[in-house]
Amino acid sequence: MPTLTEIYRALAEVYDPELDTPITELGFVNEVHVADGHVTVTYTVPTFWCAPNFVFMMSQDIRHEVAQVPGVTQVTVIVHNNCLEDEINRGVNAGRSFAETFPDDVDRQADLEALRHTFTVKGFLARQDVLIRRMRQAGLADAVILALRIGDVMVQGEDLLLQTTPPQRVALAAADLRRYLHKRRRLHLAITADAYLFTTVEDRPITEAELPAYLRYSRSARLNIAFNTSLCEGLLRTQFFPERQYDYSSVGDRLMIG
Repeated sequence: MPTLTEIYRALAEVYDPELDTPITELGFVNEVHVADGHVTVTYTVPTFWCAPNFVFMMSQDIRHEVAQVPGVTQVTVIVHNNCLEDEINRGVNAGRSFAETFPDDVDRQADLEALRHTFTVKGFLARQDVLIRRMRQAGLADAVILALRIGDVMVQGEDLLLQTTPPQRVALAAADLRRYLHKRRRLHLAITADAYLFTTVEDRPITEAELPAYLRYSRSARLNIAFNTSLCEGLLRTQFFPERQYDYSSVGDRLMIG
């Protein structure tokens, strides 16, 4: 029988597409129930009016990721606090697509995968932006940063150790690297040791001449995600966790960097 640890590890791979953060870190997951091979996951979104297409994607992703856990034979996903929660729950648990679930309300050509790609790119830019800025703060020159290969970066606790000359430590950047590599995998970009660490979304190395304009663009994606994350966390706490309503910290805070 699958364990709760295995299920939560799978749920940590499910990201809110707009906030680029695992639903486990955002506090969305309410309960996981395991009965033999049948797993039921109950989660709550921050507002009644959260975009149904985003909620549908999260429910689909929960069902997909949990189903990969050895020993799981059936997955039921229940979302609460959304204006279309009943329709979403029925559609996802029946294995229907978004268009099949809402045949009279959406364009039959609507493509959730295209929307997912758009927000994955946004997360890629945001995580890349914060990593480059942390490396700059650690004193690395742009030429050194842009020449880094993935194999040049080692995780040591919460920090990164860069195999440069001399070696450089970038404090509190390990989590940023994990999120960034997660996005590279989702976008099917190279993640081999000899691949450039920082590339465009087309997997082309970024040049020094391009970097200032590139960072102005990526900064907007980073700040947008940080703001939306703080807002959604605050709404969730106010409604469902009154004991934490005066807790103003946010997982989006780590995106706030000069």
